[in-house]
Amino acid sequence: MIGKGIRVCVVEDDDDLREELACALSRDGFDVRAFSGSLDLYAALLHQPADLLLLDLGLPGEDGHTIMRRLKDAMPLGIVICSARSAMDERVSTMMTGADAYLVKPVDMRELVATLVSVHRRLSKTIAISSPEPPGWSLIDDGWSLRTPEGATLPLTASEGAVLRLLFTAPGQPVSRDSIVQALGHSSDYYLDHRLDMLLSRLRRKVRELSGLRLPLRAVRGVGFILHP
Repeated sequence: MIGKGIRVCVVEDDDDLREELACALSRDGFDVRAFSGSLDLYAALLHQPADLLLLDLGLPGEDGHTIMRRLKDAMPLGIVICSARSAMDERVSTMMTGADAYLVKPVDMRELVATLVSVHRRLSKTIAISSPEPPGWSLIDDGWSLRTPEGATLPLTASEGAVLRLLFTAPGQPVSRDSIVQALGHSSDYYLDHRLDMLLSRLRRKVRELSGLRLPLRAVRGVGFILHP
């Protein structure tokens, strides 16, 4: 599925369209949460971050521009506008103030899916240079390799890369076990019997053996794991 592993929050006040978007994106593999306004969105993002925000502009209460301004600098989040406002001045000003893409309703679902995947891919490739990750450590090759502070490049498995991509988006902040398991494409009860701990233990040992360095990763009791500068 083209959207597998990509977490999308949809904010749309039209009930029918919101349900249509959520169902269509879910069928393409996206992990979708849908909201009618800003308050529920903010509460959800505090509980679990997202990769992308699909945002209408004409919302009751806080409009899309206000939501975008609040979130753009607060967290690493790609923002795709989906609005009936088609005027060029509106589109240009919205892009200049923080949107990563602008689509005009009614939007073809194939174009929407392609746009979301493209924005996510572009943002993922710039994690190492744009997000406040631990100094000297970076992900390269779309998350298939880890670069150490001394410049060594360590190969990663698919599971290791998925875990580190998630942790690098929230440096210095604890990431829950459930979020990590979901990033690996499994349900929250898949890693019973400390399977997640075993995966991360092997990763630490691998980094130490190949580079002689200690990966700045530690467990947070009762919460999950944190990648700390």
